Amino acid sequence: MSKLTKRRHHKSGSLEARQSILTPDSPFSYAEAYKIFRTNLSFVTGGSGCKKITITSTLPNEGKSVLSINLAITLAENGSRVLLVDADMRNPSIHRYLRVKDGHSRGLSTVLSGEIDLSECVFFHPKYQFSFIVAGSVPPNPSELLDSDAMAKTMETLSANFDYIIIDTPPAGMVTDALVLSRCVDGTVLVVQQAATHRNQVRAVKQSFDGVGAKILGVVLNRCNLQDMNEHYSYRSGYYHYSYTYGHDEGK
Repeated sequence: MSKLTKRRHHKSGSLEARQSILTPDSPFSYAEAYKIFRTNLSFVTGGSGCKKITITSTLPNEGKSVLSINLAITLAENGSRVLLVDADMRNPSIHRYLRVKDGHSRGLSTVLSGEIDLSECVFFHPKYQFSFIVAGSVPPNPSELLDSDAMAKTMETLSANFDYIIIDTPPAGMVTDALVLSRCVDGTVLVVQQAATHRNQVRAVKQSFDGVGAKILGVVLNRCNLQDMNEHYSYRSGYYHYSYTYGHDEGK
């Protein structure tokens, strides 16, 4: 058994008690939506071996990080060996949701920069039965680290130990990190917030992925008004205006 399969349990806390994170009292429809998501992913990824999936969005605050955690929970419930990786080293949040106290000392950035060994930063959540790697300290060169030989070797090592690797990345409409990572994963899921992201912005992100030969597995329409789902829906007219410098501590 490898060092990575002998994962240490993380005991400093549980997932944040909020309805956006799957909990025993989550609404039935909410939990079922993630089971449908899990089933659809199994069809589009297919094949055997580790399935490596990046989760990104067009803009900040569309819910990609919460979705990444919920997907990891749902996949683990099905008996899969799941690893959740916070590759959003510009504005990390997984450590906050999982309440990891040392989220900045041991994580992906410190592994890729050669400061610690990979086995030192893989933790296991005993309640939800998935493993995770937090982002680590914020580096000056996240895109370069993600595009390095060290990242490729890290993914190769991790792939031998897990059935699914779910990677939370920065918004693809803001920085290139998700595009950089596309070369070492099987595909990307794009999260779009209903009535908040203009379709031209989504189209531009898709064209960016197409330009590097990356595969978008599907789009998740997030924060939907279920009462409106049977009505005709279109993105609101006009361009979505925002002022945001990615890296600030904002909602995910």
